[in-house]
Amino acid sequence: MKISQRLFWPLLFVCPLVMAEPFEDEDLDLDALMGMDVQATSAMKRAQSAFDTASSIYVLSKEQITKSGATSVPEALKMVPGLIVRQLDNNQWAISSRGIASRFSSKLLVMIDGQSLYTPKFAAVYWETLNVPLYDIERIEVIRGQGGLLWGSNANNGVINIITKNSIDTRGGYASVTTGNQINVDANLRYGGDISNIGSYRVYGHLKDANESKKGISLDPNDTTKQNSLGFRADFTPNDEWSALLQGDVTHSTLGQNYRGVVDETNENISFSDDLKRTDSRIMARLENRMSPDANQMLQISWLKQNGSQNYIKEDFESIDIDYQMNFIYQSLQLDWGLNYRYNSISFAESVFLDSDKNFDSLKQYGALVQAQYNVTPDTLDFIIGTKLDHNDLTGWENQPSARLIYKPVDNHLTWGAISRSVRTPTLIEFNDNFKVNGTEIKDLTGLSSGFDQIDDYRIATYLNGNDKVKSENYLSYELGYRFTANDWSLDLSTYYTDAKNVAVIDMNTHAEQFTPILDLFLAGRIPEVFQALTMTRIDLDFASVADTTTKGFDLVVSWQPIDNLNTEFGYSYTDYNYDLPPRVEPAIGYDSKNRQLFAKADYSFLTNHNVFATLRAVNSNAYNTDNYTTLDISWNWQATPVWSTAVSGKNLFSGSHIEYSNTRETYTLPNYIDECITFTISANF
Repeated sequence: MKISQRLFWPLLFVCPLVMAEPFEDEDLDLDALMGMDVQATSAMKRAQSAFDTASSIYVLSKEQITKSGATSVPEALKMVPGLIVRQLDNNQWAISSRGIASRFSSKLLVMIDGQSLYTPKFAAVYWETLNVPLYDIERIEVIRGQGGLLWGSNANNGVINIITKNSIDTRGGYASVTTGNQINVDANLRYGGDISNIGSYRVYGHLKDANESKKGISLDPNDTTKQNSLGFRADFTPNDEWSALLQGDVTHSTLGQNYRGVVDETNENISFSDDLKRTDSRIMARLENRMSPDANQMLQISWLKQNGSQNYIKEDFESIDIDYQMNFIYQSLQLDWGLNYRYNSISFAESVFLDSDKNFDSLKQYGALVQAQYNVTPDTLDFIIGTKLDHNDLTGWENQPSARLIYKPVDNHLTWGAISRSVRTPTLIEFNDNFKVNGTEIKDLTGLSSGFDQIDDYRIATYLNGNDKVKSENYLSYELGYRFTANDWSLDLSTYYTDAKNVAVIDMNTHAEQFTPILDLFLAGRIPEVFQALTMTRIDLDFASVADTTTKGFDLVVSWQPIDNLNTEFGYSYTDYNYDLPPRVEPAIGYDSKNRQLFAKADYSFLTNHNVFATLRAVNSNAYNTDNYTTLDISWNWQATPVWSTAVSGKNLFSGSHIEYSNTRETYTLPNYIDECITFTISANF
């Protein structure tokens, strides 16, 4: 279905001008907009006011997600100030924080209700198959900065924890359908109810069929989406001391993608259009026990299975996580401790793209954490110290300590500081696997011309090799933050400086000795033998833990409520990322760069049951080989009756057809141009 943009613009500009009595909305609260009054759990692994947290935290509320018109989690994350969200095509994303985003970002930990989605093969989050129903999300907690103390390895640049609603809040029925110029249909259905007098449940289903982009870089676009999923959640509270949660879902996806790789003796990348078929399943069970007014404990067991296949790549990944945690308070001391265990089963079929040195079919990880928060001065000064010890099969034991200070001289002013160390363990790609990559041309290797085009243009077989000598990357971060809140405005500022050691980079080994006999053949004029000898050569690009990086910057968010029915938010983020490289090596991800993001958000209610929600982002970065761009996402929402509501949304407005990610040397993915998108949604609660 195609919707003309000309039908949308009159609605956009006329509706806000029709003034009437604003409808009552209890969620139009300044602290709620910033998430500062929310009891967040990701920063301390227990409930604590986001305002009183010694981390750079942002809480995206369910109200903002609903009003934004977003149809996926990555789209919703575009509303988080300071988060890097770049779209590769109509189904792939690059997302990170305080660093360089890539297709397979390895330093950002993503979870659903505390269940990790991390895969050790690529250190990847497959955003295109992360199919959490947005209408069932309670909030999304985003920590910009290190979270290794509580959540373990690979939380160097941040943590995203998607918290879903308790099923007691989703009783009854819900249905919605979205369509537009890029989405044929996006349909949702959910029903919930009570389980006797001890609990509640919900079941839900989702179906999506989306179109390809209009324009590709080197191939016609193929980024279609066909997706369906089923899921459930059940919550039990038999008494005041015990509660339990059981949830699960399965998602089947067929995703059109363009990519490239080396598949023949030319040693040159060839572009392909293909379908990625994936099935993602997960189950999670949690048991919580309030032992006393001052102590509680939690046991969580989760299972995750992902399998996918394309013509040249087939993978099968399965993990089991077991987490136990206890929290208690004794006078001025709050103590948290916990144990964790993870088992990963990995199957990745060898192909012309990939082979492995060792047969790693499973990996285990286990560890413990302890954290103490001492109230030095009642309601004014708190000191937090702790560490997490983890053992993994690739690099052994890792230690991630942290110390934090909270100073709150009055109720509406807070200053916090932190010194923390985190690690990123190597992926199997870096440790064990070998990729055949785009071959190196003779003329680029020598910088000279032989006078024979066939020789100058010949590509030497080139391999990107894992190295079992790579170490965990070590990050030492210093953070300082300040928060202020008043009746009609608030401010949140965080600054940071991070030193990283043992950063994985690419060491080029040309094996120069192999070219000496070839040079002799060339000087002797034996050209046919030169060609034959070149087919026996190779160049190795080996991962090596020999680089350092420094990252520094700040995030500033200001919220202002000038009138009762208008909330606004303004933000600016700056990141300066620099490598310190020894000779002969190149970065594996990104390069020296500066990233700037200007951010504005408005939530305006007018007439009776009408609302306009808009997010503007101006992005200026030299890290992605793209032009700078400015985009506007805006939605008009109308609650027509207590049952029926509708919305019209425009996304990626102002920017025209543009590229957001063009670091194709880092991944075999070929991006497409991102275009403006118009959607229409109708939904019902019954």
